[in-house]
Amino acid sequence: MKYGKSLLGAILAASAFFSTAVMAADHVVQAQVTAFKPMVVKVAVGDTVSWETMNGHITETIEGMIPEGAEGWMSKMGENYTTAPLTVEGVYFYKCTPHWGAGMGGVIIVGEPTNFEAIVASKPKGAAKRLMKKTKKALK
Repeated sequence: MKYGKSLLGAILAASAFFSTAVMAADHVVQAQVTAFKPMVVKVAVGDTVSWETMNGHITETIEGMIPEGAEGWMSKMGENYTTAPLTVEGVYFYKCTPHWGAGMGGVIIVGEPTNFEAIVASKPKGAAKRLMKKTKKALK
């Protein structure tokens, strides 16, 4: 009987793990000259985001413009990249550092935009301000 309970517990734990993994989605962003398409992506907690056609580009989170407690990232130049599962709700601003002056950046909204008001209050300028406006529009 003890073996049966352990086996049942293992099966239930595995099914919970795999059902979560199956429900998670991967969202694809394409790098196009000096723009990411789509520029704003809404995802669920646990989803991932992948960047493709990254020749000459990187994706890097912008300091101070991701949720508190979230892990930032920086891809390697010219390589496609996939985030780890995004588990902290909020708004993640990212950029292509070599093309940031041309406004190449994007936003990922994970679940509820818990940190967006703080980003707005920081009064971003330049390309970050443009991303903020695009994010406001996406949240309507």
